[in-house]
Amino acid sequence: MQTEIVQLNDKELRNFAWVTGAAIIVFFGVLLPWIWQWTFPLWPWITAAMLGAWGTLLPATLRPVYNVWMRLANVLGWINTRIILSLVFFVVFFPFGLIMRILGKDPMTRRLDEHIDSYRVQSSTASRDKMEHPF
Repeated sequence: MQTEIVQLNDKELRNFAWVTGAAIIVFFGVLLPWIWQWTFPLWPWITAAMLGAWGTLLPATLRPVYNVWMRLANVLGWINTRIILSLVFFVVFFPFGLIMRILGKDPMTRRLDEHIDSYRVQSSTASRDKMEHPF
């Protein structure tokens, strides 16, 4: 999980501060309170304002915050690719494939058939109407 963190210049660090501040406002200041009918907290707005001011005035000093944020993003990316996608596979695709096998379905026609000479499927030429109105 050793991913190199790209080092940003001052302009990119300023953009990082603004985008992160906006994400904090949207997620913690608006979305979560709206979904769970909480009172709208003040701390996300203060945090975003401080981060935006910090990024505007002293963007170079945001480098440690950016590095920690990117390390967190790398950990979350590792979790997404390994754990969440594995769960999706075993909860959705594996049972679907198992049911298809139990029912004897083979939509890709992968079974060997000794009674045929070729597995080639003849293509057919589409009519002009099909090309002008495909759906």
